[in-house]
Amino acid sequence: MKGLRRVYPTTSHGLGLILMVFGIGLSGCQDQATPAKTDPTVIVRTAPIQAGALAQPDLTGTVVAQNQSALGFQVGGRIAARLVERGAVVSAGDVLARLEPQDLTARVAASEAQWHQIEAQVRFAQQNYQRLQSLVAKKLASQQDFDQASSVLKAAQAGQNAALAQLDQARLALGYTELKAPFDGTVVALQADRGDVVSSGQPVLTLAAQGAPQVLVDVPAQRLVDLPKQAEAQAFGSETFIAATYFSTEGVADPHTRTWAVRYQLVDSARIRLGQTVTLHFPAQQAMKTVPIGAVQGEGHHGEIFVVRDGKVHRTPVTVTRLESDRAVIDTPLPIGTLVVAVGINRLHDGEAVRVQPGLGS
Repeated sequence: MKGLRRVYPTTSHGLGLILMVFGIGLSGCQDQATPAKTDPTVIVRTAPIQAGALAQPDLTGTVVAQNQSALGFQVGGRIAARLVERGAVVSAGDVLARLEPQDLTARVAASEAQWHQIEAQVRFAQQNYQRLQSLVAKKLASQQDFDQASSVLKAAQAGQNAALAQLDQARLALGYTELKAPFDGTVVALQADRGDVVSSGQPVLTLAAQGAPQVLVDVPAQRLVDLPKQAEAQAFGSETFIAATYFSTEGVADPHTRTWAVRYQLVDSARIRLGQTVTLHFPAQQAMKTVPIGAVQGEGHHGEIFVVRDGKVHRTPVTVTRLESDRAVIDTPLPIGTLVVAVGINRLHDGEAVRVQPGLGS
C-alpha cells in the first residue's frame, strides 16, 4: 500500500458549485473591464457676436447764458430801491439798485471834519518848526527844541496823509450806493429786495450777458466718455427741436451729486428763453460689437469670452466698453457672427471640447 495515493471522486454537485463560483468571478471581471458608454463632451449654448446701436438716454437741463454774473454792492447797507425786475433787459451803465446813503454820507462828513482838524495841526506844527529854525540860527533856541518841532511836524503830516486817504475812501464808498450793470444783458435772478440789509459783495441779482444761450445739464461720470457731441434740444411743452452742440465740461464734479456740469451751445436762440427747462435728445450711436451679458467674465473693462471653433472653446480677451440690461458692448477684432458661449462660461476651460446642442443657439 506504500506509495499509493488516495483519489477522491468528484461528484456532479461539487463540480457545479465550482463552476458557479468561477462564473461569478468571471462576470465581475467582465463588468470592470467594459465600462458603460458615456459622452464626456460638454454641451453649451452659443450666441453670435452682433452689431448694435447704443441708446443714449435723454438729459434734462436749464437754458443759461454763456456768461452771467451775480452782482452785489461794493459796500454794505440797506437797499433803498431795486429798479429792475426779473427778465428786464438792461444796458451797460444802467442803475439796477440803490442803497440808503445816510450812513455813508455821515461817514464822509466825519472824515472831512477829521481832515480839517489834522490840517490845522499841520499848519501849527509848520509855523512852530519855522520859528525854531530861525531861533536856532540866531542861537536863541536849543537844537533839542528844534529837533522836537521837526518830529512833531512830520507826525502831523503823516496824520494828514492818513486822514486824506480815509476821506477819499469815504467819498468813494458813497459812490458805491448805486449798483450799475457792467455789461448789456438780461436779469435772470433776484436775490434781494428793497429793505434788505446786505453786506459788501452779497449777491443782489444775477445778470446774464447777451449772446447765444446754452443748455446746462448734469451728467454722471460714467456717461462722460461716450457723451455725443451733437443733440437736439426740446423746450418743455414745445414740439420744436433746436440743434445743440457740445460746448464744455466743468473741471470739478459736484461734491454732493458727483455729477459733472456740461454745456451745450444752442444754434438758434430765437425760440428759447433763459431759465427754460430743456430736454436734450441724443442720436443712437453705432456700437462696435455686442454679446449676451452672460458671455463675458472679468472685472471692469478687462473681460474674457469663450469662442467656439472646431468643436472646442477658446478663451479670448476683450475690452468691455459698456454694460446694458442684457448685453455687453465689447471691443474685439473678432468678426460679427463669431459664435461664443452664451451662458455657463465659469465651468469651461480653454481648449475644452464642447458640443452645441441643436435649438439652443444661433
